[in-house]
Amino acid sequence: MSASSRDRKFPLAIEALALSEAAAPFSLRLGQGEALSLLSEDAQSLSLFCDVLAGFASPTCGKIFIDGQDITSEPPEHRAIVLVSPRDPVFGHLDVAANIALALRAKGAAAQLIDATVKKTLALVGLDAQNGHRADLLTPEQAARLKLARALAGAPSVLVLDGLLNELDLRAASKTRDLVTRLQRALGLTLIHAASSREDALWLGGRIALLDRHALIQCADAATLMERPSDARSASLFGEANLLTGRVLEIEDDVARIHLACGGVVEAMADAELAVDALCILCIRPDRMTPLFGALAAGDDETPPLVATIQSVLHTGEHIRFRLRLADGGEIEMRRPLLQPMRGVTQGALLQLAWQASQAVAFPMKDDL
Repeated sequence: MSASSRDRKFPLAIEALALSEAAAPFSLRLGQGEALSLLSEDAQSLSLFCDVLAGFASPTCGKIFIDGQDITSEPPEHRAIVLVSPRDPVFGHLDVAANIALALRAKGAAAQLIDATVKKTLALVGLDAQNGHRADLLTPEQAARLKLARALAGAPSVLVLDGLLNELDLRAASKTRDLVTRLQRALGLTLIHAASSREDALWLGGRIALLDRHALIQCADAATLMERPSDARSASLFGEANLLTGRVLEIEDDVARIHLACGGVVEAMADAELAVDALCILCIRPDRMTPLFGALAAGDDETPPLVATIQSVLHTGEHIRFRLRLADGGEIEMRRPLLQPMRGVTQGALLQLAWQASQAVAFPMKDDL
């Protein structure tokens, strides 16, 4: 079966794509009407990926298929992928309708079709009343809606959003997210959104692709990324997990007993590749640790406790955030519910940390972690 036949049911199929010489190739497919969020600590990596999809940058290797057709070498204007980003500004000297009509006129569309398309897209994004307004007089939220209207006018197979919300305040960003969600569901859009944070990656409700150093490290729904990260990078990027180094003392029934470099012996679920006496990275989320304040429990030579010193305590309104220093000088974060008793919880106080083995996961230490 040819690649074209195999990928025809996917509006977007990426095969063995590498964004740079040092990055490992990856493959990815999006189904019709699927919404995918991209998440990385490096905004430039996300923008590079978006530019490669839209044809404004070239991959090191690999292929991109739209509706089964290889468009890897096609210029942006010949791709059924439209990118919306700050690098594609509105034309301030033109009115709203003319901004939308410009690309259609460049493609030679008939005047009647242009008029109908402009009216339709203005209604979709709620800019009917701003039809004749100059684009440079629009609010940031209205400018974002104009960019969406201009993109939708071309009826793209895939819509890519990069930095659409960057220049919006919290209220405008929330309203724009709601608009995009309604459009995506109502029109059955195949959508890719470059997210700047975990919260920003969650609102679409679909799969989330985690990128690190120009490479895809995991692509799954939010629950899987939180509970079953593929490696320490994924756990840290999406689950905001604390990463602790240690040595594996034993593994029994998929539970590893680990002596941490910062002191203390703890347990965690063992990755399939983890081996006894190997160095490892233990991942534990800030909200999964249980503290013992006041008098510390006595350990023994085989199971010394994990002890930390409180560096700071912050009430966020949703939880209490602790910054803790370990015996080796490293710092980690812990979060507790607001109902947590605070007696004796002050800067400089000692506490003991514990967790159930099922709440942590240990991976083999690798050179790239």
